Amino acid sequence: MSIAVQPLALASDYVAARRHIDDPDATPRWLPERVYGKEFPDVPEQIAAAASEAWVCYSIGQYRASAAMARAVVEATAKDKGITTGGILAKIDALYDQEIIGKGVKEAAHEIRFLGNDMAHGDFVASVPEELIADMLGFLDQFLDEAYQRDAKLTRFREQRLALRGE
Repeated sequence: MSIAVQPLALASDYVAARRHIDDPDATPRWLPERVYGKEFPDVPEQIAAAASEAWVCYSIGQYRASAAMARAVVEATAKDKGITTGGILAKIDALYDQEIIGKGVKEAAHEIRFLGNDMAHGDFVASVPEELIADMLGFLDQFLDEAYQRDAKLTRFREQRLALRGE
């Protein structure tokens, strides 16, 4: 699945915006210059799209939005796996209890939950550093790998290995 994202035309400041409006020959500055999503094979389409959106938000410096999207992906994954009761804390624990994710990924999912909750509930005490969101997205990737992708990759590997043996 490929997700196309169109960059936004934003002026770097009000003066530049006015100049573009007043002068039709002026060239607007496109920000961001690049937008990066990510593909998540073997992840249900809507969940993969939301995870890619978290990466898109990161790529354009929208770190709070990235954290909120990552939290939503964790909860949506639990629901997709049939865990529909309780809050996100209980859902993450149930993913672990049902052996869908391991202990380390469970802890990472809780960290995503903590940060995402802060963003979702308006607790913007300080700016969110880029490095924190980069780490969070790495944890999100591991979460999705463990919840969906690892088994699918292993199945494909096993099928190829058996095909080599003629089985």
